[in-house]
Amino acid sequence: MDVVATPGADGPAEPAPNLGYGAMPGGLHVGAAATLPAGTFAVAALGGFGFRSGLLGDDHSFTRGIGDLAFAYAPTSSLLFALSFDGRYDKHSGVAPEGDDGYVGDPHLMIRFAPPAKNVRFGGQLGVWFPGKDAPSVAASAISVDARGFLTLSGFTVSAGFRLDNSAKSVDNAQMLTLQDRVSLGVSSFHAVLAGARYEKSLGKAFVGVEGSAELFVGSGAPGQIVRGGAMAGVHVNRQLSLLVFAEAAAVPSISAADVAANDIKLVPYEPLLTGGLGLQGRFGGPKEGRAKAEPKITENTVKKPVEVVESADVSGDVVDPSGKPVVGAKVNVRLKNHSGTGLTDDKGRYTVKDLPIGKTVDGATTLDDTGAEVEATLDGKKPAKVTLTLGKGGNSVPKLTLEPLVQPGQVVAVVRNGASGKPIAGAVITLEPGGYTATSNAEGQVTIEAPHGTYKARCVVAGYKEMTIEVVVSEVVTVKNFELRK
Repeated sequence: MDVVATPGADGPAEPAPNLGYGAMPGGLHVGAAATLPAGTFAVAALGGFGFRSGLLGDDHSFTRGIGDLAFAYAPTSSLLFALSFDGRYDKHSGVAPEGDDGYVGDPHLMIRFAPPAKNVRFGGQLGVWFPGKDAPSVAASAISVDARGFLTLSGFTVSAGFRLDNSAKSVDNAQMLTLQDRVSLGVSSFHAVLAGARYEKSLGKAFVGVEGSAELFVGSGAPGQIVRGGAMAGVHVNRQLSLLVFAEAAAVPSISAADVAANDIKLVPYEPLLTGGLGLQGRFGGPKEGRAKAEPKITENTVKKPVEVVESADVSGDVVDPSGKPVVGAKVNVRLKNHSGTGLTDDKGRYTVKDLPIGKTVDGATTLDDTGAEVEATLDGKKPAKVTLTLGKGGNSVPKLTLEPLVQPGQVVAVVRNGASGKPIAGAVITLEPGGYTATSNAEGQVTIEAPHGTYKARCVVAGYKEMTIEVVVSEVVTVKNFELRK
């Protein structure tokens, strides 16, 4: 009987999750197909500062202070509930009336479902938003709903969804509001398609993430979209607490001078151009860490497997030129029946190919069944050189391999003329056999043929003339021949 240590109810807990918006796994705007361990309670607090200029005119600028507080609870490992309180304070300058600043806060309820999976994980999320003009007011008719789907694989998440947006109903009469108020309310008169992508990487206790997200407004007269790019980084102080920093850039629909003059600004949630801040996360409850419990367990004895060791050989040698000088950079290939290995010669023409399997030893009995080797050296501009040998265990020396230079082909230059008049003949076909090397004479009766060194029969054929065959020797020097054809 074996005593096996297995984790019980108080066994080791999972690594601390990285939390984003709503105290849920994910980032600034892009969630993940993930929840929290069953029984885990999470809280996240975030604060930051944003800035944008030129939205309502060349002199206009506004700053935004943001603060979020969120709570989440996972009753099971697949289900997660979260409640977020999102507040912001905008301060405007450069557009009359000066000092028209305001604070807005909205609660947001989220439910996420993401069953555990080994590799690819899918999830969905339903969100309910309770907009209000001034915190902590809530307009029931303005309640808005969004639904999103997630796919997560190896830290990468893509998401898509849709928001049924009624938030503009929290405004009684938009035309009575100042331009600054309409920019800062954060409500929308348009539904929106939601999309996002995020990549997250854990680095020990630290973690980093980058993301992009977009809201594409739909409906009659819908303005351009909101597009964001952001990054966050953090560190797990311990299993309960984490600190993070974030930064984000956003592009929002533009507002023309004509729109400002006509007091006609479409209601969408305008955002600062740049936003950054800090966050604090806490996780409590869930699986507890503790000592593993020792439980008795009956196991079947496994059959002892034979000890098997692969026997290998090393091959080394030298590659030289015909004068005995080392050849640098030659490729050496060692071929066995079942395996091959390669190497390159160094500045001394030396090469070594290691760990070529040539057999095995099983329970002390050695069998070498792949010892026949062909060793070949090659290099551009050189004739390959090869040798065969039988390998033994350990080091094996190969006789020197000599690379001879490639012999360049020789050249035959011929002139074809009329034997009676001496005039050149164009279109005559000359063929060297063996090999079938062929060329045709030009208007001057000249023809050039390249062929390897050797002795050939040169046959000249052209319509209207008798065929003529002569012997030609091709060598390093140019061979010149004349063909005097007769009819």
